[in-house]
Amino acid sequence: MTAASLAVPRATAGPTGHAEGRAPHPAVAGLTAVAGNVLGVAFLHDMPSAYRPASLRDWVSAVSEQPLATSASAACFSVGLVALALWARELGARLATPRARTGALLIGFGALANAAASVFPLVQAVHVGACGPACDAAGRALLGSALALDALFNVTLGIGLLSMAPAFTGQPWLRRLATAAGALSLPVSAQVVWDPAATLLLFAGPCWLLLVTLTSFRPVSARAR
Repeated sequence: MTAASLAVPRATAGPTGHAEGRAPHPAVAGLTAVAGNVLGVAFLHDMPSAYRPASLRDWVSAVSEQPLATSASAACFSVGLVALALWARELGARLATPRARTGALLIGFGALANAAASVFPLVQAVHVGACGPACDAAGRALLGSALALDALFNVTLGIGLLSMAPAFTGQPWLRRLATAAGALSLPVSAQVVWDPAATLLLFAGPCWLLLVTLTSFRPVSARAR
């Protein structure tokens, strides 16, 4: 297999005159993924209890007190995670190895599951609110589920990136970045039961966001061109 055969096919004009064989530009999905996740975190700036198991009761109260910030964060996370699944699919196709495609599927599965779970805080803010013990119990169930699926996302993201990393044989620095991002993301999944694990996001998050940004613009292949 030659390097040229690994390239994304160029568009050709079909019988209707429209381009055929053109993959969606990865920058669209990649930048949307980055923007959505960064904004999702930014809206939770005044909510330190978010996504921390030991502070679940405080998170329930904070959601009721800050419904607009919660809803905006949930919307941004959902859009960003759907875009991340699209980015992973595109990158897996460009790297064109079985392991890379498998890694892309794992990332896509986790991202879509987490996109759905990201709406749970919005449901708590808009439809449940604060009405006493019953609402608090419903809130803990919703937010606890969101936390659990966020942990699942970090597992699939970590395994997926580690699976894709060896395919960056033509770009060793991208291979190292993908490996670091994957290795750092895996322990973040322990946040579902252990608060300190969430602090690893300070390292894992910038790594995978940087990888998404770089691969959205820079041509990648499984071999050096």
